[in-house]
Amino acid sequence: MPFQLDHRLANDTYPVQDTPEYLLLMMNERRYPWFIVVPKVPNVTEWHELTRRQQTDIHLFCVKLGESIKQAFSVTKINTAALGNVVSQLHIHVIGRHPEDDAWPNPVWGFAPPAQAMDQATKEHRIESLTRQFNLTQT
Repeated sequence: MPFQLDHRLANDTYPVQDTPEYLLLMMNERRYPWFIVVPKVPNVTEWHELTRRQQTDIHLFCVKLGESIKQAFSVTKINTAALGNVVSQLHIHVIGRHPEDDAWPNPVWGFAPPAQAMDQATKEHRIESLTRQFNLTQT
């Protein structure tokens, strides 16, 4: 079966980069610079289901992504997590945080009020800022 992005991830995010190995998405949430890495491996729900090479590549990509988010958005903390309790498809959240954000010091998941969508200018600015910092090729 070919790789297919879970419809909930597709509905809640914007594409940033699409490579043969992974998708880089940006969550449609204006309060946090929140990115999601999805390995393009069909039917994978857990890290241990990836090959060692895939694990290493995705890990190093997420580390570099976190460094780039910290620089591009002047955040003080990077949260990196792969939960998968609602969307079981393996995906890794890499989120920039700071003590003044709405959810601090708690996790952003399940935070009330609900997500606050980005306007077009914010979306474009975030993608451009990350692309410039991370030397990405935009989708």
